[in-house]
Amino acid sequence: MVKIVQLTRGAPRARSKNNSREVFGRRRPGFSLPEVLVVIGILAVLSGVLLPAVSNARRVAATTKCLSNLRQVGIAFQQYAGYWNDRYPVATHQPISHMPRPFERRWGDMLGEFVSGIPMAKAEDLGLDRNSVLWGCPEWPKSVDFDPTSVNDRLKSGYGMNYWPSFFEDSDSHKLAYISGSSGSYDLQSQWTKPSDRILVADSTEHAISTPPGFSSNGKWSPYNSTASFNAFYVEPRHGRRGLTKLQSYYDPCLNALFCDGHVQTICVRDAWNAIHNPGQNKAAD
Repeated sequence: MVKIVQLTRGAPRARSKNNSREVFGRRRPGFSLPEVLVVIGILAVLSGVLLPAVSNARRVAATTKCLSNLRQVGIAFQQYAGYWNDRYPVATHQPISHMPRPFERRWGDMLGEFVSGIPMAKAEDLGLDRNSVLWGCPEWPKSVDFDPTSVNDRLKSGYGMNYWPSFFEDSDSHKLAYISGSSGSYDLQSQWTKPSDRILVADSTEHAISTPPGFSSNGKWSPYNSTASFNAFYVEPRHGRRGLTKLQSYYDPCLNALFCDGHVQTICVRDAWNAIHNPGQNKAAD
């Protein structure tokens, strides 16, 4: 008869509660208060270093995109002139004028066909193509937040056109690129003299850039003053660094502009006024 012998291990040792904790999940000591404060301090320093860099990179990217879109707008002006006997569109053609039209037209919808291939018959048709470079400034809030029921939103794209081709040189109101009442005309491209110094389109809160006759750092412009103010300058310095003051925007490059020769540039508010009133000269006060 074979005797089966059961081999057994040694008797298990009794485990205490403390031993059980050590085996199945050792306790780790928590962070002390000084350690937590050190980590918070490090994170605060990193945030202070990284956030301005990220913000600056975003600003540079937005400025670059806006300049690219303005360059394409300049090409559309050239195409328009090529089609319409070397004449540029006007900033505004009101329906009741010495050159009657059934609807108000503006430079943006006139360029629409050359920009997006969509024929447009009135100013409000500009909203037909929301992806157009005419709405291309990423710093213009209406490029994102657009209310199709608002006439104001449908007519303003964030860019404004200069409508003074040579008025401040010859004082001839009939040459204004703004048809209203008994004045204004579709001016020849060649009438926009000093093209490398004269602004054609720039960042603006309105479709046309109204300008005061004289200008200084005490002038009025958005976002520091309402553009509804008397003698306001309708440009908007939206490409300046974060926290840009009004005085800094007067001297520092902060708004994008398309010039009549097709080049684009980021300039200051003072230079923008000069590029409309006194191309190639500085007659703005400090």
